[in-house]
Amino acid sequence: MRKLWGVLVISLVAACVPGQLPPAEAKSALGFAARPGEARSLGVQDPVAEAERLFRPGPDRRAVGLARAGRNAIGVGVREFRGEERSEPIAWVTEDEGRSVREIVLPQDRPGRWSPTAVAADDDRVLVVGSLGGDVRVWASGDAGATWTVSPVLVWGSDLWFSTVLRTGGEWLLAGGSAAGALVVTGTPGVWVTASLGDGRILGGTVGKAGEPVLFGDRVEWNQARTSNRSCLVVWVAEGGWQRGELGCPADRLVAAVTLDDGRVMLRGDRDLWIRPS
Repeated sequence: MRKLWGVLVISLVAACVPGQLPPAEAKSALGFAARPGEARSLGVQDPVAEAERLFRPGPDRRAVGLARAGRNAIGVGVREFRGEERSEPIAWVTEDEGRSVREIVLPQDRPGRWSPTAVAADDDRVLVVGSLGGDVRVWASGDAGATWTVSPVLVWGSDLWFSTVLRTGGEWLLAGGSAAGALVVTGTPGVWVTASLGDGRILGGTVGKAGEPVLFGDRVEWNQARTSNRSCLVVWVAEGGWQRGELGCPADRLVAAVTLDDGRVMLRGDRDLWIRPS
């Protein structure tokens, strides 16, 4: 199995209200075959846990992601200032082929509680994304984390949040959600295009063998009276435009997407598994 350091594994509270609408079975969609109960035997590396092991952030620092850029491992996180309405985005970069670590405060073009949420790398190119309410920023490095720039991403919406950064087709893809639903932003720093993917939010993703982005997330399903709900799973695949598939409403969440060495794409939940042939 190939290690995908840019895949961010998200641990969030489920969107449904416990004890109301009962869960439903896992379903197959967009070529993904559901395999109920088969995920527990598979281990998927948690990049946040790996970043904490490598860089050992202090009590006022929190790791949020990890990427491999050239020979460097790059962890990203946030430094909190107790009693202050601000935080600093930071990166840890291995040097001397891993023998030393340098902590870098990422540049900021305005004060606030900035916290990176996702990171990915392609050779020496690295991109980190973070948001603050309706503002979005990306931090970019072209030299494996040695130097960084910051720039805005113009996205219309409120409660913007990004879970995922991927490199595909010679450009970057940012994925997450807003108050209006799931969204993706594609391009390069300074030149971005936004697309809405409908109801739900995107929690993670990977790139398939042919270079197609594969994203997973969830949506809230309500009863007719809108007095109770449950969380249902969604997958999006970019093949000739974005296609959306419904994976059912099982009790467990999706936690990771991985492209296997043989080209198959695996979506792993707490309990269930979905496999798409190459």
